[in-house]
Amino acid sequence: MRYIESEFRRMGHLGAAKAVAGLREEMSPQLRTQFGTDDIPLPDQPTPAKKDKPQDVLSLTVREFKASPLTPELVTKTFQTIWQVRGESAGLEVVVAPCDRSAKELRELAKAGRRIGYLPEQSMTQENRPLFAKMFPQLGSHSVQEGNSVTNEANRFGWFDYEANVDAPYLDTTEDQLRERIAADGRLEMNVSEYIVASEDSKLFTGKFLDQGNTWARLLGSRDGGKVVFAGLGSGGGLLVGWGLDPQGHGPDVGGRSVGVKKA
Repeated sequence: MRYIESEFRRMGHLGAAKAVAGLREEMSPQLRTQFGTDDIPLPDQPTPAKKDKPQDVLSLTVREFKASPLTPELVTKTFQTIWQVRGESAGLEVVVAPCDRSAKELRELAKAGRRIGYLPEQSMTQENRPLFAKMFPQLGSHSVQEGNSVTNEANRFGWFDYEANVDAPYLDTTEDQLRERIAADGRLEMNVSEYIVASEDSKLFTGKFLDQGNTWARLLGSRDGGKVVFAGLGSGGGLLVGWGLDPQGHGPDVGGRSVGVKKA
C-alpha cells in the first residue's frame, strides 16, 4: 500500500494518496495479512551489465591471440571478433568465413614475415570504401569518401596475407621493377582497400601502421586518373593516398606491397 500511496503522490493525486495512507494506518496487522494489503517488497532491479569498450575488446582479443598456438580456429575466432567490433561501428554485420589456411601454412607465413588478414565482401570495392571512414574515422583520406576517384584493378574479398613489416618491402624500385618482382614472387598487387585493412591490423598487432613515418608503398592494384597510387600513414592513423609519383621514380624510402591468397 505504501507503493500505491507513493505512486499517487508522484502523479499529483494527493487526495487519493492521503486516503490510501489513512486506510493503511487504520487496518490492523491481522487484516492487512488477511486481505493481502501488507506491503510486499518489490524485486530488486538487475543492474545493467557494463558493456566493454570496443578498444578493450580488441586489446583482449589480440593478447589472447598472441598467447595461443597459431591455428585456423584461433585465426577465425580472432577475426570474427575484430570484424564484429568494426562492423558495429559502421552499422554492418560481417560474417567471417573459416580461415582457409592450415596450421602449417600459417606457421610458414609467419616465418616468411607475413600476416594473414580478412577483407569482407561488403567493403572490397571502391564504392564500398566509405565504410572504412566509419570504422576508422582518423583515416581522413579522399580514397574513403563517397564518390572517391581511387579505383581497384581487381576486387578481392576473404582471407589474404601481406608483408607484416612496418617498413615497405621492394624498396628503391620503379613501377615496372616492382611489378616484375611481385610477379616473380608469385604474389598479387595490393590495392587500397587491402592496404587499409592490413594497416589497421598492423596497428592492432604491433602498435604501428604500415609505412608509418619511414616509407611509402606503391599500390599497383589501385589507380587514380589512370596513375598508380602510393600510400602511407602517420602515427595518428591519417592515410595519405597520392598519384603524382613518376613511374620511373625510385628511392630508398619508396617500395611496394603485395598480397597472397589461397591457391585452389
